[in-house]
Amino acid sequence: MTMVVATGCVALRAAGQAPNPTSMLDNSTVAVTRLQFPPGAREDQHTHPFAVLIVQLTQGQVTVTDREMLRIGSRAGEVWFIPAATPHAISNRSPRPIEVLKAAIKTDRTPAPAAPPTQAPEGITRTTLVDNADVRVVRARFPANGREPLHTHPNDLLTIQITRGKVAITNGNEQSTLDREPGFVQFLPRNVPHAFANADTKPFELLSVSIK
Repeated sequence: MTMVVATGCVALRAAGQAPNPTSMLDNSTVAVTRLQFPPGAREDQHTHPFAVLIVQLTQGQVTVTDREMLRIGSRAGEVWFIPAATPHAISNRSPRPIEVLKAAIKTDRTPAPAAPPTQAPEGITRTTLVDNADVRVVRARFPANGREPLHTHPNDLLTIQITRGKVAITNGNEQSTLDREPGFVQFLPRNVPHAFANADTKPFELLSVSIK
């Protein structure tokens, strides 16, 4: 069985069951699709005319074939960057369903000015996972009651929740405090004041994707 999804990914296969794609976000900078792969489901190898960021959301053995290289992930928060026009495919080798996000980085986006990484606020840890001409991906851990000050970036920002937590988000004039499930995405336009805070009694982790 094959299915076409919003970001242009095709040929997702599983015996007797099709993967379930859900469009999470689509604007002039990025298109994000959430995909559930049943056990044994796989994509046919394919390419895109744009770069793609793949993020594993659930535990389980995920394989990503990138050209001739086979890479295996097993935990939430694993990240793969696939350059434009690069043959690749995802498959689920687990006995249970797994979920991934695919973020398509649009080629006609307005480029952002160069900006170096910033220092993490006290108590918040940041680990850079990817840094190239298209994106900088940082894994951030917020301790209980950890918060960052209101600030801006010269680039558009996409955040992806990796672990569950009660998160307070300020995005311009919008404010919300909600329980965020893994896979929750937030788009923060460039130069708009924003801040994240942990409103929970336990830590949470998210990915911060700076789109260049």
